[in-house]
Amino acid sequence: MKTTYYVAVSLDGYIADTNGGVDWLDDISIDQNGTGYESFYAGIDGLIMGRATYDFVYDYGQWPYDDKPTWVCTTREISPLDGCNLQQARDAVIAISEAKSMGLKSMWMVGGGVLASSMLKQGLLTHISVSVMPVILGGGVKLFDALPKLVHIEQASSTEMGGFTQIEYAINS
Repeated sequence: MKTTYYVAVSLDGYIADTNGGVDWLDDISIDQNGTGYESFYAGIDGLIMGRATYDFVYDYGQWPYDDKPTWVCTTREISPLDGCNLQQARDAVIAISEAKSMGLKSMWMVGGGVLASSMLKQGLLTHISVSVMPVILGGGVKLFDALPKLVHIEQASSTEMGGFTQIEYAINS
């Protein structure tokens, strides 16, 4: 199964500002129709995210991911959000196993660097798709948390997209 960390990042390596917000993306003049997001989203079967990302979406008040099965990796209880097809597993390894057993072909690892790092360490990510945005945040949530070893990846493609660069990587296991 393909599991992709699909994320926007600042030039200095942050995916959210110091308050955990992504409002900085609204300040960048980018035509949303030319980002490739719609095509990416249409090709995924399910989502996996950490608790901070789920809480961010929950506070937003509306579930934006249709009825795609969603796993939230956390040790705390979760309040379900209307419209979210929330699955029971709270561990990434179990979630990926369940997704495979459900016949899912492509998962989106949504949000944070802590879960992305954990999944990378466990060999659960197969691809990384980074949209490098023309902004420097100076601090915030890192693209990846601390990693204990070198991880080999290979660049699959790079596309200039009206103000930012989209880079696709495959992870060598």
